Amino acid sequence: MIAELKRELEAADSVALVCHVSPDMDTLGSAVALRLLLEGMGKRAVVYAQDGVPGRFLFLSGMRDVRLPDEAVYDLCVAVDVSDPQRMGEAEKVFNNARRTAMIDHHPTTVPFAPVHVIRPQAAATAQIITELCGRYGWRMSADAAMCLWAGMSTDSGNFSFDNVSGGTFRAAAVCVENGAQPSVITEKLYRTSTQGHIRLLGRVLNGLQLSPDGRVALLKLTQRDAVECAATQEDGEGIVNFALEIESVQAVALLSERDGFIKCSLRARAPYDVAQVAVRFGGGGHVRAAGCNFEGKTIEETGAVIAAALADAVK
Repeated sequence: MIAELKRELEAADSVALVCHVSPDMDTLGSAVALRLLLEGMGKRAVVYAQDGVPGRFLFLSGMRDVRLPDEAVYDLCVAVDVSDPQRMGEAEKVFNNARRTAMIDHHPTTVPFAPVHVIRPQAAATAQIITELCGRYGWRMSADAAMCLWAGMSTDSGNFSFDNVSGGTFRAAAVCVENGAQPSVITEKLYRTSTQGHIRLLGRVLNGLQLSPDGRVALLKLTQRDAVECAATQEDGEGIVNFALEIESVQAVALLSERDGFIKCSLRARAPYDVAQVAVRFGGGGHVRAAGCNFEGKTIEETGAVIAAALADAVK
């Protein structure tokens, strides 16, 4: 499918690139980098994301140009880092309106939903796949694209620390640096800069930490009231789930975030445990060690009881 994707991308005059809901750096960085690459070939390319771009990512060139879904029709639409059509949210209409469709992804739970697809679960990030495709296709990578791709790889691999990191990941990262990516700038912006809301919310959520009797499962809850009282945004809750996994006995953790009409559940685990299968059980998906799902019609307490029991089974 790699050759087929190249033909589709190079044949299209207009290309839409669709990100998943609640976009992370991998979906955004990959899509924006691909947009920059295509524009360098003289094509019209536009990135769409239902939920907009988190403020902490706006330091990267091209992020401010990401659009909300509209009714435009493109020669080709590529779903970028999207594991399921529903994960596009309202941007699925852009995908469905396109004359042709394709997808690039690395989630192990992904089932192809476009006739042209490049899916590599062994890749640490979709940004790694796109970096490698650039090499195979002979495409020139700009410094702005390299910054986006390096950031995507870094965030989806725990800053190159997760067990999905391979020699290929580091080689792809090196290609980005050789083309102008600045790891020190990205690291400072993504890992060493926080808002007051994030720090206050971190303290509030960790103070409410719940552990299973054997200490192997941790549960964190973030209510809308917490966000209001800490003057925090939805974005300020990102990354908090990882702190509970630092507890020596904990093998799996869930962060439940209260939203309007549903509960967002973020799951993390230590090797060798698999939280992707837990997420799939409840209509979600993701990676073996990092996955997620949503619950509707349940309170945060009810959701906590259900997900804690599922995680306890998963880490037996």
